[in-house]
Amino acid sequence: MQKLTLIVSISFLLFFPGIGPAQEAILEPESWSFPAVIEHARKISPNNVEGKPFNEFGLAYSIDELERVRFSELNAQELQRYADIVTHAYPDAVAKQIPKSLDGIPLQEINETTIAGLAYISIHAKGIEAREQAKRHLSKIQARLKSKEKTK
Repeated sequence: MQKLTLIVSISFLLFFPGIGPAQEAILEPESWSFPAVIEHARKISPNNVEGKPFNEFGLAYSIDELERVRFSELNAQELQRYADIVTHAYPDAVAKQIPKSLDGIPLQEINETTIAGLAYISIHAKGIEAREQAKRHLSKIQARLKSKEKTK
């Protein structure tokens, strides 16, 4: 009887997918304007994944430190520590802001925190599609960075 109940439950969910287990709500900032977005994010995530506090600009590392990091060589686990405060607090909301393709965007317009943010989203976003898209983007950007480094 227990097996029949399980089959009926699974069948019900297949035919009525909107009536499944409740999904976690995706956090959105109250405002996307600067500096309000940083202050809202600070309430949720005052420190990065290493426990390092974010500064007034929402970064855990200075621009000088970020410029010395080899973003082409690090994996997502290592890169995520450089993501900004907004990405830490709202990975799925930030993922919605990312274009479907980054192919037409020149590398010089993709900054270090964007790359780190993709790494963070690829690990921490609740939405599977957001994580997968971030992984694809990160992989393509790193390949472009490696190619650029070879030509120098």
